[in-house]
Amino acid sequence: MKKFMKSILPFVLIVTLCAFVLIACSDPGAPEHKIDPVYTVTEKDTLDNLKEFMTGRENRTTFSENEKNAAEYLNAKMLGLGLDSEIHDFTVSENEVSDLQSQNVVAKLLAPNHTKNTKNVIIGAYYDNRFSSPYNGASGDRSPAALNGGTGVAAVMSVAQYLAEHRATLGLKFDVTFVFFGAGYYSAAGARAFYEKMSGADLDNTVLMVEMQRLGCDHVYAFSDARETKRETFFDGVAKASGLDVYKATQKSPLITGATSLKGVPYYQWAHNGLFGVFFNNNIPTLNLVGANWETADMSNAESKDHENISFTSKDSLDTVLKLYPDCGKKMATACTLIVNSLASADFIEVMEYDKNNFPETDILNKDWIWYLVVLGFVMIAFAVMTVASYMIGKKHPIEMPKPIKMKMAVFGMDYEDQQSDDIFIDLRDPFAPNDEIFPGIENNARSSRAKSADDVFSLQHESGDSDATQSADIDGNDKSDDDPFDTKGD
Repeated sequence: MKKFMKSILPFVLIVTLCAFVLIACSDPGAPEHKIDPVYTVTEKDTLDNLKEFMTGRENRTTFSENEKNAAEYLNAKMLGLGLDSEIHDFTVSENEVSDLQSQNVVAKLLAPNHTKNTKNVIIGAYYDNRFSSPYNGASGDRSPAALNGGTGVAAVMSVAQYLAEHRATLGLKFDVTFVFFGAGYYSAAGARAFYEKMSGADLDNTVLMVEMQRLGCDHVYAFSDARETKRETFFDGVAKASGLDVYKATQKSPLITGATSLKGVPYYQWAHNGLFGVFFNNNIPTLNLVGANWETADMSNAESKDHENISFTSKDSLDTVLKLYPDCGKKMATACTLIVNSLASADFIEVMEYDKNNFPETDILNKDWIWYLVVLGFVMIAFAVMTVASYMIGKKHPIEMPKPIKMKMAVFGMDYEDQQSDDIFIDLRDPFAPNDEIFPGIENNARSSRAKSADDVFSLQHESGDSDATQSADIDGNDKSDDDPFDTKGD
């Protein structure tokens, strides 16, 4: 066993090292095209909207009056852009939390020739936070949530502002619905309330849901699906054509098996987290635009490689965000420009409809027994490889083993001496047996003499010429000397 373990240990170390190297050296999420952006939505617009939203609204605690006040501000902004906007109230009663009130702000930019069959795109972000305790038993984090909430709101506002101002020249042939989700910090309650209120026609007509969150960090990531889709290629093409610095989630964003938040995807990545999952899980194509840095060595859900995360802490204030992320406005403008330029593309609706009509169905991958078989297969392959490697290493570098000494049990008087020097014979006879027969009833087995005394049990006297006299050879095949205490040879 020790030989086997020594043989496979180098192999195991090599495999482990290779696994880390493959992860560390895998393709980064960074874009492969030249970064030379021309922002459709400007950096100034995004920063102005962020500063305006955060001023006086640091406390937007879920289910509170402050959350409602923030919703009224957002609704007024959408109405000021000429959009059809209203507040949708809903009640949360689950998980021992009952009769808590929140609200979504829903604003619509309708196509010029809107009909009941007009396609629709949803663009949204959550606007609440947990500055104080949202309900009895819950804790607050005293976080103004400027980065983790505020930047998403500002980005949605900036896209809405641009589309409203350029609706005549853009000539969009589909509706765009802007949603600011309440109770986003409580199990995506606002997103679920919005989805449950959608009619059958709304569900049929909606071809894309876009979420914008935590923008302003080191990188902007665009996540569509863990599986191959047309829209991922489409958004990559738009980013390339616009020279945008948009990243993709890769294996450096860890694959956490045994946990999943998206239907049909049997593992969890940081990019899977968000309100968009409510729509994704109901076969509506989605796009998650999120700020992060998933290129770090520890593969954590990092915001930046230069400092610790500020989300969900009191440090997540407007001043801190602008200080730590001086390019925050550019990151928001990158996400906004990607959306606006995508909506303006001639083949946008065609691609989104294709993905909706061909939504990947891989639910079987969520079955535990499938992964048990996969793991078993990997174990069998690993065992086979290690066995072969062990055999080859053992053949090339054999280990010399000591030759075992043969032990033979024999009864004196029988023909046992085979002249092999490696043999050792042990006399098991009792020298004090009460009679002269070793095996009573068997001919020619009489004992010739008895031991002289108990102190000299090995010194047996035999009659001269006795055919069954006992002889003992040493391990070299030579007779022992007369003064050898183990000598059993007769006089």
